[in-house]
Amino acid sequence: MRRHFEQNLMVPYLAGLFLVVSLLLQAPQEFLEGLVAIQLSESILLTDYVAVGGVGPALFNSGALMLLTYLLIRKFDLRITGAIFAGILTIGGFALFGKNLINVPIIYAGVLLYAKYKLIEPRSVIGVFLFSTGLSPISSVVMFGVGLPLGYAIPLGILIGVIAGFLLVELSSRVISFHRGYDLYNVGFASGILSLGFFSILKLVGLDYQTNLIYTNDSHVLLLVLYIVFCSVYLIVGFLLNQRSLKGYKDLLSQSGRAVTDFTRRHNQPLTMFNIGLTGLLALGLILILGIRINGPVLGGLMTIVGFAAFGKHIRNILPPMVGVVLVTLLLGLELSVPVVLAVLFATGLAPVAGEYGILIGILTGMLHLPIVTSLGTLHGGILLYSNGFAAAFTAVIMTTFVTSFKRREEAPWHFTKK
Repeated sequence: MRRHFEQNLMVPYLAGLFLVVSLLLQAPQEFLEGLVAIQLSESILLTDYVAVGGVGPALFNSGALMLLTYLLIRKFDLRITGAIFAGILTIGGFALFGKNLINVPIIYAGVLLYAKYKLIEPRSVIGVFLFSTGLSPISSVVMFGVGLPLGYAIPLGILIGVIAGFLLVELSSRVISFHRGYDLYNVGFASGILSLGFFSILKLVGLDYQTNLIYTNDSHVLLLVLYIVFCSVYLIVGFLLNQRSLKGYKDLLSQSGRAVTDFTRRHNQPLTMFNIGLTGLLALGLILILGIRINGPVLGGLMTIVGFAAFGKHIRNILPPMVGVVLVTLLLGLELSVPVVLAVLFATGLAPVAGEYGILIGILTGMLHLPIVTSLGTLHGGILLYSNGFAAAFTAVIMTTFVTSFKRREEAPWHFTKK
């Protein structure tokens, strides 16, 4: 049992928890109607599936996608590494507000088609495979949101989604040099570039649609308890399996988190599970201090932090950028709306900046991130779920340029001295 927990980082159990809870919350007829409503939703940013179909169908959609992805990973004969865990939890999180059982397989098909075309194993592009689904709404909005007859809209939506997944693999490998690993959401940046192109084309040909801001806080208590339970389980199980100690955790906290930092490879699975639980609960603590209620998008953001707690995030490097976003919100008197709360949560993609350059730079990074993500949000028209990941790359480049520009001359690679 211990070996099974360690190898899988308890992913199938987490997915199973979501599925079991989901089936207990609504009558069968209401549940099925809600699940269908989620699948047929336009799914553009921001669409809370709890508001669209109810909390049961939303949790089922999340659990089913996590389990489906886990089974695909096992079919590819891969173990659950930190990167894969981050990908699965990101899918599960965004399956509460944008990814569903229709639009995710379409993007998957594009990535697998790329692998087949290039004559490479799908496992070699597994990172992009997992994170490519940030572009899932491109299929849903074309199929169900632009007013075309379904006979045209469905094939067109599938075609565009497959093309997006196909192109994303190549693009993702090229853009990491832009931010040099300081943005943990690298595929989010690549997806942002593609979404800009797709949105521009849709706009040019007159395929218009309405952007959304749909959410509900009615299931706050249930979602809060569910999140606390699974984070606590990770914390306790990780501690117990790590010989009932925190041995090695100080070394884990010394890591900057800059990509690629896979805690399952650099340390061990039990310590990683402990970090998953503790980091997840810390992020929740800040959210609760701010008086924020849990809904689909907020839980999705928290789950993404949990996922990346196996791949670069820990309690030392996530707080500064989060605090930075909160500070600029307070200084400017902004409302803690759902998009701003998501900026607080997803600013943790910039955790490596804080991890490498310290608390002050980490806070300034978070302060810069909010205006950038707000400005860039209009460029993709809501078809990109990873809006913060797109913006984080620009934030990372600006802040690291700022820091390195003020380094002493002898530290600069272009400085030469006479001998």
